[in-house]
Amino acid sequence: MGAEMAVSDRPRGGGASARPGTRMLRQAVLGAAAGVMAGLAMNQFARAVSTATGGREADSAAPGADRVGRGVQPPQAEGRSDDDAAVRTGVRTYRAVTGREPHPRDRPLLGSLAHLGFGASAGACYAMLADRLPFIRFGHGMLYGTAVWAVADEIVTPALGLSRGPRELGPGVHAYALAGHWVYGAALETVRQLASRPS
Repeated sequence: MGAEMAVSDRPRGGGASARPGTRMLRQAVLGAAAGVMAGLAMNQFARAVSTATGGREADSAAPGADRVGRGVQPPQAEGRSDDDAAVRTGVRTYRAVTGREPHPRDRPLLGSLAHLGFGASAGACYAMLADRLPFIRFGHGMLYGTAVWAVADEIVTPALGLSRGPRELGPGVHAYALAGHWVYGAALETVRQLASRPS
């Protein structure tokens, strides 16, 4: 596959000096799109687990809540499951942009948009790094999914007061969230490989 990518990324014709920037932009855009698709795959994973467990994923503090639009976030919420890290991020962003409080019925949508926005950002980073640091593709992208889980879910989100801390969560919640991020990483790598194939 490395040979295929080397061939497909080779400059065609003139303007070679502009190619590196153009290639990086293309990778970022494709990676962002892949990140959105991977975020949707994560949502499907959350839906499947919720269906299989009757809405009682792992050690969730909020059984039976809607987890379809925000990946695996709600079980880590500090209180109500409709006030998870993704919703809080979406609400804070809305507040910063508009200077107003969102209507309560818009909070789930803002959470979904924040979740997919983060997925797009992480996907763009993955696409730009995958060729330069091939080790992050280990396990068909699951190493990267693990890194996103460890940094975002276990460190940054609790530090910003957006979710409960790691010690407040049972092992089932950690395992559930990690598995969801494995799905995310594997979906990212699958889309990256498909996009890297020569046309």
